[in-house]
Amino acid sequence: MSSTPIGAVLGLGRRVMGEAIGNARGSLEAIACAVTDRRELCEQEAAGGVGDLQRLSVATCLELLGSGTIGRLAYVARAGAPDIVPVNYVLRDGAILIRSGPGPKLQAAERRETVGFEVDELDPGTHTGWSVVVTGRAERLTFAAADRLDLPVPWVNGVRRHTLRIQPRHIEGRRLL
Repeated sequence: MSSTPIGAVLGLGRRVMGEAIGNARGSLEAIACAVTDRRELCEQEAAGGVGDLQRLSVATCLELLGSGTIGRLAYVARAGAPDIVPVNYVLRDGAILIRSGPGPKLQAAERRETVGFEVDELDPGTHTGWSVVVTGRAERLTFAAADRLDLPVPWVNGVRRHTLRIQPRHIEGRRLL
């Protein structure tokens, strides 16, 4: 009678171990496949042929950011919902400056949340272009600090008294050849 519970426990242990080994084997296969795919993508990026993606240096990314006036701000709005909106911006001293009225963009900056910012230029006819993505902490500048800066001029009507600054923590970009 005492061997029956022990036998059941041993049988359960063997079954659980078999499932764990199967899960580990499946995970290793998935990792190996991902590593192979990543290696092939890196080799393609290095080749630089038509239709390939090329990583951009941080210096090139900053140059492209500085050449634009319209980007997309990604932030967390009310109730934890992500929001992405087009905004006018300028790049000054390595920081992205955006004008804003009251609302969820300004609230995200007042909470000093981490946000995303993206600019791009794409040509559907030639299937070429580039994209730069920045992540950093947003903050609302004081009126006195904003008054000393050359700020973007918003295209949208309405009062945009507040200035948001994104200090980049991570910048990456790609060019589609």
